[in-house]
Amino acid sequence: MLESEETLAATRDGTTSPAAHDMRRRIVEKASELFHHYGYQKTTVADIARELGMSPANVYRFFASKAELTKAVTLLVTGGLREAMKKGVETAEGNSADRLRQMVRQHFQHTRDSYTADRKIHDLLEAAMEEAWDEIEVHKAEMRGSFARLIREGIEKGEFADQDADTAAMLFQHSLVMFFHPALVAQTCRCLPEGHQDLMFDPMVDFALAALRDGRFRELPPEIRGPGPARPL
Repeated sequence: MLESEETLAATRDGTTSPAAHDMRRRIVEKASELFHHYGYQKTTVADIARELGMSPANVYRFFASKAELTKAVTLLVTGGLREAMKKGVETAEGNSADRLRQMVRQHFQHTRDSYTADRKIHDLLEAAMEEAWDEIEVHKAEMRGSFARLIREGIEKGEFADQDADTAAMLFQHSLVMFFHPALVAQTCRCLPEGHQDLMFDPMVDFALAALRDGRFRELPPEIRGPGPARPL
């Protein structure tokens, strides 16, 4: 699981022993398992505690509420998505465009395979959108950072036009949101004829890569470039 500020103290009273960190990890992993299996709404803190052979009060030593636990599970889920996206890509052979395409493909396939078919998973994702938006923003920013590194590399090698890599990464990410956002992945799969979602993939990525080769785009408005999370498209 990815570390964040909220994991620095394993318990709410500030205990940071290895045993406390291990117990916190076990709670998060068990919560994720039950949310995926039974659904977010049907899983209670008492259910999680019972599965771990502890009292609910012990779970509350680590998390003040189910909402806080949802944030930790969201970090676990989004970390897995990024690991799938980057697996072997950043060090693989091929040009920057090839690796960007593979990153998008791996994130898309992992999202579709893991998070779009089951209504229980949709409930978890909806809860994350409401209760763990900051964690989702971290995920999106980490994705943009990975894209920006490859775009910057492509610029240095003359593969892409000279442009601001961070802005280009944001535009690249948003232009392909139908392959990243779990709800949009599921919706597109339902709305298009069978197999057409896959047929759309390469033309859409071709379109985004062509924009990187061209390098021309308007300056982003300050409210988009400035600090503070924006709600999803």
